[in-house]
Amino acid sequence: MQSLLAVVGAHKIAAMVAAGALVVGAGAVHEAVSGPVTATVTKVVDGDTIDVRYDGETRRVRLLNVDTPESVDPSKPVECLAPEATQYLKGRLPVGTEVRLEHDEEKHDRYDRELAAVFLGDDLVNADIARQGLGVAVLVGSNSQFYPPVRQAHDEARAAGRGLYAADVTCTVPAQVAALEQTAADTVAEQPVAPAELTAFDSHSGELVAALTAARTLAALLDGDPRAFPLLPFAGRGLSGVQSRVERVRTDLDAAVADNDSARAAEQQRLEEEARRAAEEAARLAAEEAARQAAEEAARKAAEEEAARKAAEEAAAAATRARAQSPSSSRTSSSAPRTAAPPPPTSGNSGPSGYTGCRSYAPGGKSWTPMPCPGS
Repeated sequence: MQSLLAVVGAHKIAAMVAAGALVVGAGAVHEAVSGPVTATVTKVVDGDTIDVRYDGETRRVRLLNVDTPESVDPSKPVECLAPEATQYLKGRLPVGTEVRLEHDEEKHDRYDRELAAVFLGDDLVNADIARQGLGVAVLVGSNSQFYPPVRQAHDEARAAGRGLYAADVTCTVPAQVAALEQTAADTVAEQPVAPAELTAFDSHSGELVAALTAARTLAALLDGDPRAFPLLPFAGRGLSGVQSRVERVRTDLDAAVADNDSARAAEQQRLEEEARRAAEEAARLAAEEAARQAAEEAARKAAEEEAARKAAEEAAAAATRARAQSPSSSRTSSSAPRTAAPPPPTSGNSGPSGYTGCRSYAPGGKSWTPMPCPGS
């Protein structure tokens, strides 16, 4: 009987040991972890995952209540500040560093990683990562024991604008929103002022459209899954705040596009009116020039006609003078034309005997009287 009780007792003890040594979680069997564990860091995998060795085994440990951007998932691109988070943890926990692991309700996750708070002395490394702005405080299942200090560190980073909340780190959401706001403000300020070439308005329109495209792209990003990076740090009111800022930018850019279109239309109308007035002025000047040339031509012709008239009058006067001065001009009275005397007749003369000069004959030619010869 005693031997039978001894056998039964031995079986109970063995069962209790087995129950204490094994737990079931996520479809896998793990050794139970009870109380703090001292381990040695053998590798830093990424910003929130390390490999450690204790009890003669190497185990992968996922730091509790903090989530950092992804850098090692082959199906995802490297996320903003993921390399920085990894480098920070490598600097904080170099290979060979001795750490203390403390566990919460759930000891392993679905990827069979051990879930633990990692202490370096009295410092909770999980919270240190969040305080640098390189990770976000998260609740993992029922593990909430270490969430408050991590959350407090997270809030400190947000208030200080560190890491994922920095506006001067190009890849962060605040930096992208700030860059969009600055680009939009600069672009709107470059609105051409009339008078300007229409190409200036067209170029400005292209710049506004580019800024609007960037705003729409960022708005689409901010409409993504708030449970994942890059939106995880802004879940809640923080996300709605950055979304509102981007929406204001879009509204301002839409208004600027409308203003630019109106300004271009007004400038085009002004240029067309200016061109019309210039055409009218050119037509007026052309008409005046044509009238001036016509007047000059008429004056020229009138002058030529006047000159011709005067020349004709002068020619007529000259002809008259020439006729008046001609040797055939008669100087006798109109009743008795005078002619040069023929040889004197031998009888019937009434003039002096022996006269050989010019003579004026009486009608019938029978008598004559001396007369001056023309030109004498």
